Amino acid sequence: MGGIPNGETILIRQDSLAASVRSLGVAVPKERAEEVRKALQAAGHLRTGVPIERDGDTVFIPVQGNVSEPYPIVEREFRDARAPIRSYHDVADVPPNLKPLLPRSFDVVGDIALIKVPDGLTPFETEIAAAILRANSAVKVVAVDEGVKGEHRVRRLRVVAGPKRTETIHREYGLSFKVDVARAYFSPRLGTERMRVAAQVEPGEAVADLFAGVGPYAILIATHRRPRIVYAFDANPDAFRHLEENVRRNRAVQVEPRLGDAGTLLATIEPPDRVIVDYPQDPDPAYRAALSRVLPNGTIHYYAILDATQCALRKEDLVATARSFDRGAAIASVSEVHGWSPTKKLYAFDVRIT
Repeated sequence: MGGIPNGETILIRQDSLAASVRSLGVAVPKERAEEVRKALQAAGHLRTGVPIERDGDTVFIPVQGNVSEPYPIVEREFRDARAPIRSYHDVADVPPNLKPLLPRSFDVVGDIALIKVPDGLTPFETEIAAAILRANSAVKVVAVDEGVKGEHRVRRLRVVAGPKRTETIHREYGLSFKVDVARAYFSPRLGTERMRVAAQVEPGEAVADLFAGVGPYAILIATHRRPRIVYAFDANPDAFRHLEENVRRNRAVQVEPRLGDAGTLLATIEPPDRVIVDYPQDPDPAYRAALSRVLPNGTIHYYAILDATQCALRKEDLVATARSFDRGAAIASVSEVHGWSPTKKLYAFDVRIT
């Protein structure tokens, strides 16, 4: 894969078969592999264009000519390095019986790949990361993603390949966002959803983004639509620092960043026409705060992680909660944003306050 597209879809799928070439190879214990490789190279017997491969504790070094070695010489299939690499699966140095466990997709934020490694592949995470770098020229750093933790939804990351950094520039819809993926939550999978919400904003609206992070919703709305103002709140100081920088970077003059608790800040601004509640782990407190402030005929964009049964019930709950605030509500739309687990998905509810 030659590069990362300049758009919102940064979920990279990896499915293909590698081309191969048959060659003689020296079978060497892995602890002696580098020593033998140098000797073969010095003698002119190392075959170029055919990469060295490993199977368990044995390394196979492709050779040419009359080779005299104390180790066995075998004929086997090697990957053809001259063939284009279409997937990191092609070059991942893991045992063949574990290859089916390789993740078929991973996220890329800027030039950083975030990959979740199954337990059975943990001993090979360095090899997997090296393969991702080799197969994706735009990726410079690979980090193992151990899940989102804490009230600020920060990913637990371990850099396993490339420079030891977690800050990058992510580009989306002509905008650029500086983000530290280990200090502020950012999902490239939400690019399409962010544009879906932005497309609904009418000229002159006041919008409140309650969990703005580094600013992707707020800045997209400010630069692609014509709102009067976009309030962007976040309680994470690291995210807020990048939010302010990204507002300047993208000249999003309608965005007003504020640091602090979303519910508290919402009570200090004018009643908004539209509220974004992108905190799917626990959205209900913010939803109730939004109900008390949003204007009549306004919209609340509400996100939650649910299974199909819970989704159906949540529609009823959102309307009932609005009634408890003496507000009428109608569910304008419900959509699946992306998968979250084998049984649950991230759902988006557009709640129209009538």
